[in-house]
Amino acid sequence: MEFAIGGTGGQSRQDYMGIEQIIQHVALAEELGFSAVTVPDHYVFESIGQLQREMPAYEVFTVLAALAQRTQRIKLVTHVVCLLFRHPAMNARLFAQIDEASRGRVVAGVGAGWTRAEFEMMGIPFPPIAERLAMLDEQVAIMRGLWTEDSFTHEGKYWTVREAVSRPKPVQKPHPPLMIGGSGNGILRRAGEWADIVHMVPRTGRAGTTTMEEIRVFNDQTVPAKLERVRAAEAAAGRPRGSVRFASTIFQYAMTSSPAETMQVAEALSAFIGLPPAEILTHPVALIGTPEQMIAELRRREVTHGLSLLGINFANADDMRRFAGEVLPALAG
Repeated sequence: MEFAIGGTGGQSRQDYMGIEQIIQHVALAEELGFSAVTVPDHYVFESIGQLQREMPAYEVFTVLAALAQRTQRIKLVTHVVCLLFRHPAMNARLFAQIDEASRGRVVAGVGAGWTRAEFEMMGIPFPPIAERLAMLDEQVAIMRGLWTEDSFTHEGKYWTVREAVSRPKPVQKPHPPLMIGGSGNGILRRAGEWADIVHMVPRTGRAGTTTMEEIRVFNDQTVPAKLERVRAAEAAAGRPRGSVRFASTIFQYAMTSSPAETMQVAEALSAFIGLPPAEILTHPVALIGTPEQMIAELRRREVTHGLSLLGINFANADDMRRFAGEVLPALAG
């Protein structure tokens, strides 16, 4: 399993200081043995329906460019680029140029956008989810064409490019790995058709926000059915089963000192989320326990669901160091 850190600088939102902290935190993660960093793409962050107006939100490709120059090995994963924020040719060339600057370390995570309030704040149209997914299809088609063809033409409903040229090409061939983010049926089908990685989190696209109900129904029992949708789409596209890797992110992380403390934390989250404590301990976006409990639970997720890439949002550098020292050596690979 590969492990990534969240690219928000390793600080709580209240203590967030700036882009230099992001760089230093990611450099530390690289030193500690983490495989990747995930970097988000937002004008303003949101938490359970509330825009976090006081928290800086750095432009994703600016952060990637800085990280490309200040790190050597760690993969640079967008988590995920909202393709509707930019013209597809701009997305294609930015990914390609960061791939060159990093000597082939980009994972191009893409999505159709989900934070309705963010779109409305900036005056960007926020179509229904079906239309946003159709726009995503065109964006990806144009990006792949510009990455792989000397001259590329696409005439679609939303974008048209004619004999378009985009250089430099990505270092990775035929192009950087494509990761699609989300867990709705339309996302899962597209993952099976053309993605290299599906990054699953609770559904947000239809509602345009994160809801507790979607967090509750995205659980250890519902993940297998979602993965089977991906596998069915793989088969329909003529791809070998397992072509698409499964990734997820931990948003609720707590390393404890005893099983009793583990249960206390799970009970507190249970009251907040509305799930039994036992389900909190296996929830895809939560990781709670002693180092030994974490190792056992992550091994279970790897065997049961095929989890192969896991991002973790650590509250601080000490949490990251402890995970790297007590959990990572047993699981990384």
